[in-house]
Amino acid sequence: MASVFVRARSVYREEGIVPLLRKGVRFALQQFFTRVVWNVLPKSRIFRFISRSRVLTALYFFLTGTFYREQRAVLSGIAAYEELETQRKAPRHRIIRSVHRIEKGLSMRDRRDVFAESYIQDVVGDVVAAWDPDTDDEQLRWAVDVLSEYFDTVDRTKIIAEAELKFMAFLSGIEYTPDGRVPFPRREFDEPPVSPEAMEQLAVRRTSTRWFQDRDVPRSEVDDALEVAMQSPSACNRQSYEYRLYDDPELIDEISSLTIGASGYSDNIPCLAVIVGKQRAYFNDRDKHVIYIDASLSAMALQFALETRGLASCCINWPAIPRNEREMESLLGLDPDESVVMLMAIGYPDLDGMIPYSEKKPVESVRSYNEV
Repeated sequence: MASVFVRARSVYREEGIVPLLRKGVRFALQQFFTRVVWNVLPKSRIFRFISRSRVLTALYFFLTGTFYREQRAVLSGIAAYEELETQRKAPRHRIIRSVHRIEKGLSMRDRRDVFAESYIQDVVGDVVAAWDPDTDDEQLRWAVDVLSEYFDTVDRTKIIAEAELKFMAFLSGIEYTPDGRVPFPRREFDEPPVSPEAMEQLAVRRTSTRWFQDRDVPRSEVDDALEVAMQSPSACNRQSYEYRLYDDPELIDEISSLTIGASGYSDNIPCLAVIVGKQRAYFNDRDKHVIYIDASLSAMALQFALETRGLASCCINWPAIPRNEREMESLLGLDPDESVVMLMAIGYPDLDGMIPYSEKKPVESVRSYNEV
């Protein structure tokens, strides 16, 4: 009980009376359900009953606060998109999405004579607004290449012709010539350099390694592995995530102390990655899960790439515990639209260190064909 009063006094001093009251109510309800309700009624039946009601479900998670930071991140991301993208202060993600859509249009077998007419003027305006002659921005150059191919391909309508005039005027005023980064036939790839057997061996070798050598991890090795990770698929190529890397032992200790999954070996981690998703790339809450999907695809590729360089890794779960999320946000200086997806320990493996066997599910248990 003494710890409760200490915590309450700390909240009052740091945040004020209103947050203290709000957290106090939540704490009282949690204690009521834990000590009274769940001891009288079956927890599964109560949850199933609540889940059948939209109102009760919303009320339950409002009281627990589990999804608050995710909801705040989504709304903050939409606001940031409006400020940076729609108002053209820094229209990065809208450019990438629009150019990717144009690439898909150029790649269609039965390509239409006219496509992208509804947004072509916007994307040209965005590229013009974002272009910086003093920066070697390869993604903007890719955008210019695709737009050049687009105007060479489509039929002219009044809207497309106006956009082309603006684009050609822009192109004539910059020191860059389109370099052909446009859709190409799949046949231009060589045969896969990795055999199925080698790929399977790499996947088996990639294990959750928690014991590392007392040896620095070269930043250049991690960066080269990240080059592979960045080739992972991403929704409309937006790649709205960031790898925050730490090789300072004090920072690693401070950050890893907020996790649950690193207990027992956190003092053995030579390099720690915090993978952060950014909701600012999306204009609609329908895309709220994309940061987790894209970041996780990238993380898997990173782990494979690290293995080929003699480095091992271990994903560290980041559960939605409100207090830990607040502390991590403060420690890392996260923006309101940013969320931690996971952490990853990286290092040269201690060959005498034990690794779990972790028998995997059979394919048949996770695969089905044509079931509805």
